[in-house]
Amino acid sequence: HCHLDSPVINQRASTMISIMMTWGHMIWVFLPLPLMSLVLLTILPQSFGTRLVQKIFFTRISIGQWHTRLVWVFIGASLIIFSMAARTIQLGFASAHVPCSGSSCPYHGGETMWYRRASRYRAERNFWLSLFTLVLWLLVYKIYSLNDRIMKLKQGSGDGKKTNKSNPDKDD
Repeated sequence: HCHLDSPVINQRASTMISIMMTWGHMIWVFLPLPLMSLVLLTILPQSFGTRLVQKIFFTRISIGQWHTRLVWVFIGASLIIFSMAARTIQLGFASAHVPCSGSSCPYHGGETMWYRRASRYRAERNFWLSLFTLVLWLLVYKIYSLNDRIMKLKQGSGDGKKTNKSNPDKDD
């Protein structure tokens, strides 16, 4: 007979709440932000999109003595979520009879079989979503870096043309 105040039930409930909050953050925060950033970096004019993404995600933040850019926090969090999803698949379904093959299993009944299959499909979905989000954040970083480099090269070539025009004695 279980009581609602038992430590086992409270631990399971808090674990489930933290897992659901993690995936809630994943779907509503970690997935839309890199998609929005990619849209800003690719559709808007290069200088405007790059500056906007820089102001939002490439600002420096500090937590105590630790200083980093906000984009690295998102990449790190996505990496942690991805590693948790990969670990769930690796450890949760590594047993010899899990998932059971065929329509019958000597170890599990019908409802348990469907529950185990649903859990496996959910874990696999979470794995692919977390991998997709991690790749999106890495793409945002790479595209921003390339756009920033192009803008600096354009500025450098623009400055070079101005100095050549102002100094007519210089031979090229």
